[in-house]
Amino acid sequence: MHLMRKVKPDLIFYGVLIFIALSFLLIYLIDILNMFGIKAQMIQTLEVPYFWHHWFTTPVEIPLQWILLALTALFFMLAAGMAYERKDRQTFYFLILLSAGLLLMLIEDAGDVRHAYRRALGRILVGETGYGYFGTVFELFYFGFIAAVMLYALWRYREVYWPHRDIKKYLFTGYIFYAAGVSASFSGNVSRVLIGFNIYEAMGEYLLKTFFIRDEITTRAYEIASENSRAGYNFMNYVVEESLELIGAGALLVAGIYFFNTYKTKGT
Repeated sequence: MHLMRKVKPDLIFYGVLIFIALSFLLIYLIDILNMFGIKAQMIQTLEVPYFWHHWFTTPVEIPLQWILLALTALFFMLAAGMAYERKDRQTFYFLILLSAGLLLMLIEDAGDVRHAYRRALGRILVGETGYGYFGTVFELFYFGFIAAVMLYALWRYREVYWPHRDIKKYLFTGYIFYAAGVSASFSGNVSRVLIGFNIYEAMGEYLLKTFFIRDEITTRAYEIASENSRAGYNFMNYVVEESLELIGAGALLVAGIYFFNTYKTKGT
């Protein structure tokens, strides 16, 4: 803990940005330029011969994003424990709500809980197993509940963090990037139900066809990926959405460390 007060937490956020930039560089080199003939080998051995398809599930989401969210919740809970001991009720309630919201986000990310509930309730109530009106409305309320917990804490107890520039900056950055990731995903389900056209998936297909098809090898890779998976949807879900969420998780972790350090110093 003493080391964390010496090293600027901002380095974690910069590290996340560098990691994502390097990930995109590898995607460019392997999936587009076929560096060292890796793409040709992937076509022979993988059902989905795209580097990004595998990289953005392991390690980007599993376990990196999970670790960042878990550590963020831990730092906020440690600070909440100190606030409880000092009888600082405003700070305690703020941190408990944030920790609860972060744990809900982690559970959803790790277990895809919403999909299980959506399918089960949809089957029981309306006989729907896919993404019809019920599934879309269910996800709206599901994500809305988690967002409500996080936004309520941010607004109701704003006096707790508002005077601290670094905490405020990284909290808002984390909220914005997570909101962008979730909104992008949800837009696909809404557009599919309302107009019968999945904008989210169509955008992924457009990006793949525009940037990832250059020659015979990359064309074949796209064809195989499309035969064995929803390539366009997965590109958006893995590369775009997970990048946004990883940046958000990194920002929230920095906010959590700053808050822990600031609050601990305040009491000494």
